[in-house]
Amino acid sequence: MQTKIAPTPFDLLHQGTIKNKRRFGHGITLSALYMAFATIVAVTTYILNSISNTPVFLGLNIESFTSNQFNVPVTYLLQGTTAYNVSSIDNLNKALALSELMYQSSADENLANTFLPRANELWTIVGQTFATIPSFDQPAFQRINQTIRLQHINNLSGWNKATAQFSIDGYDMAITCMVRRASFYLESQGASTAVVDGLAFCSERKYDPKWVCENLVDFDVNTYVIQVSKGNASYLGVTKRHQLYMNVGVIAKLVDGMYGPMLLQTVLAIDEYQNGILRAIAPWDVLPAGDCSSYNKNTKLGWLMQLQGQITIVWTCDSRMATTSIVLFLMTIYLVILQFTFLRQSNICTIPIYMSKNAIGIILLGFAFWGNPNLQTLATFIHRNPSLNQTFYALCGPAQIASIVGIMTGSLIQLWFNPRLVTQTWILLIFSILNWTIVFVLEGFVFPFQSTNMANQCHSVTSSNCVTFTAIDSLCHISALVCIILVICGILAVYAHSHCVKDINDPPPQSNSILTYLNIKDIGAIATSSIGIVENGKVDEGVLLIKNMIHVSSSTMTRTNNLQYGVIYRVLPTKWLKNYYSNLIGSVLVFHINDNKITGRSSYKHLHEINIDQLNGITGYLS
Repeated sequence: MQTKIAPTPFDLLHQGTIKNKRRFGHGITLSALYMAFATIVAVTTYILNSISNTPVFLGLNIESFTSNQFNVPVTYLLQGTTAYNVSSIDNLNKALALSELMYQSSADENLANTFLPRANELWTIVGQTFATIPSFDQPAFQRINQTIRLQHINNLSGWNKATAQFSIDGYDMAITCMVRRASFYLESQGASTAVVDGLAFCSERKYDPKWVCENLVDFDVNTYVIQVSKGNASYLGVTKRHQLYMNVGVIAKLVDGMYGPMLLQTVLAIDEYQNGILRAIAPWDVLPAGDCSSYNKNTKLGWLMQLQGQITIVWTCDSRMATTSIVLFLMTIYLVILQFTFLRQSNICTIPIYMSKNAIGIILLGFAFWGNPNLQTLATFIHRNPSLNQTFYALCGPAQIASIVGIMTGSLIQLWFNPRLVTQTWILLIFSILNWTIVFVLEGFVFPFQSTNMANQCHSVTSSNCVTFTAIDSLCHISALVCIILVICGILAVYAHSHCVKDINDPPPQSNSILTYLNIKDIGAIATSSIGIVENGKVDEGVLLIKNMIHVSSSTMTRTNNLQYGVIYRVLPTKWLKNYYSNLIGSVLVFHINDNKITGRSSYKHLHEINIDQLNGITGYLS
C-alpha cells in the first residue's frame, strides 16, 4: 500500500488550500502616511492662520555684534570729514534740523555729495553746542577757537543711523554722537505735551584713529542730548548711558538742561521686510551701539547694531493658504476613510489615483508654491532673530509645504502613468517620505540662513527700516524644482522596477471576472506591475479604481462617487435612521458580485439593500 505523505504548509499555500488573508495591505500604509501629512497641513495652517494679518507679540529681541546680527541697510554710504573752530552759535538757518540727517535718502553718488555740505553744517552745530553744556566731561571741546576735527557717516536709507566722532589733534579722548528719534517732554508738564524729534546723543569715548561708526561706551558714562530744530540748537540735558541703551521701555530723566528736567523715551519703529510681507513693530532702545569694524563696501554688509526691543510682528499671508489646506485635508480624510473601510486589504492606494484624475491637487500644490515667499520670509526673520525663541513658528511653514508636497508626490507619479495604475505602492511611499524630508530640511534649516539684510525701497510711508532678504527671490522656487526632480526619479523607479523585476506568480486566467469586466486580456494593460496584486489567480480589487468602482459588500460594487453617501450611512446609530437616510438618498447603480466574482449584472438599489455596512466575505481579491 502506498504511503501518503501529508502536504507541507508550503505545498498547501501553492495549492490554494491556505489563503493568504492579509489584514492590511500596502495601500492603507500609504493612506496612513498621507493622513499624517494632511494632519500636519491642518495643524500648521491653523497656527499660521492665527498669526497672519494680525499683530502678534513675539517678545524681547536682542541684537548684538556677535549673534543675532542686524546689518544696517545701506543705500549709499556717505562719509565726510571736516574741521571747525569752537565759537558761539549765532543766526542759524531756520530750516536746519537734525532730522535731515535721519530721513535723507539717496542711492545716487551725485545727490549724496550734494547733501554732504548740509551734513557737515549740522554736525558742526552739534559740536558748537558742546560749549553750552555745564560740567561737560571734556572741557577741551568747549574752548573758544579750539580746532575740532569732525568725521561722520550716514547710510542714507531714509531711516538713517547718522553717527559722528569729534576729536582734537594730539588729544586721546573724543566725543561720539548718534542721531536718534525720541519722544521728550518737560517733567513739570506731563506726557501729553511730548514732542518727537531727531536728537543727537553724545558721550566721551577714547579716540579711535580707525573710527568708522563706533559709539559703544560703558553704561555709567554720561550721555548728553542735543536738539537742533528750526534753526535753534538746544542742550536738553544729561543722563547715564544705561538709561538709553540695553534698557528698552525705561523712561530716562534728563537733568541740567537749559529748559529744566525732562523725561525722554523711545518711539515705535516699524521695520519692513520683503516688500511689506512682514513688519516688525518695536519700541527699541533709544540709543543703540554701532560697530563698523567689519564693514564691506562691496556687499554693504557689516555695519552692525547692538540693541534690544520688544517685537510685535504683522505677517501678511494670502487667505488661499487656509482654503488650500482645508480642501486638501478634507479630500485626504475622505479618501482614507474609503481606503480603511473598503480597501484595507488592497495594495493599491485611493489617494494618488483619485487626485491624479482631477486638477484639484495640482492647483493646491501650485497655490502652496505661490505662497512660499511669504512662508520663507517668516522663517528667515525668526531664524535671524534667535533671541525671540520662536523657532516653532519658523518651522510651521516648512512643515506645511513639505506635507503638501509629500501628499502630491504619489499623485504626480500616478498622473504620469494614467490611465494605468501604479501598483508599486512602496515606491510611492518611499518617494513621498523622501520628498517631504528634503523639502522640510531645505525650507526649515537651510534656506533661512542663506539670506542677508539689504536696503530696500519702502512700500509703506510709516516704515522705518526697509529690508529685503537677499536669497528669498532666488530660493523660493527651489523646493518646487526639488519636488519635480524627485517625482521624475520616482517615475524612473517605477519604469525600472516594471522592466527589471518580473512577477514569479502565475498571471490571472483570462476568465478572471475583473479582466472580463475591464475587457482586457493582460493585467499589464491597466497596471505597471502585477507583483502584489495577483495571488492564486485572483486580482486585487483595488484595480477597479481605474473605473472609479469599489467593492462595497459581499454582493455588490458601486461607483466611488456614491460612497460619500455610504460613509454617512455606515455611521448612523440606528436602523430607523439608516432606512430613512437610504430612502432620502434614493437608489444607486450597483454591479452584482457572486462568490467573489463580478457577474456582469447591474441594478439600482437603496443603501440599506446593498448591506454597505456589512463587509463580511470581502477578501480584497476577486476571482
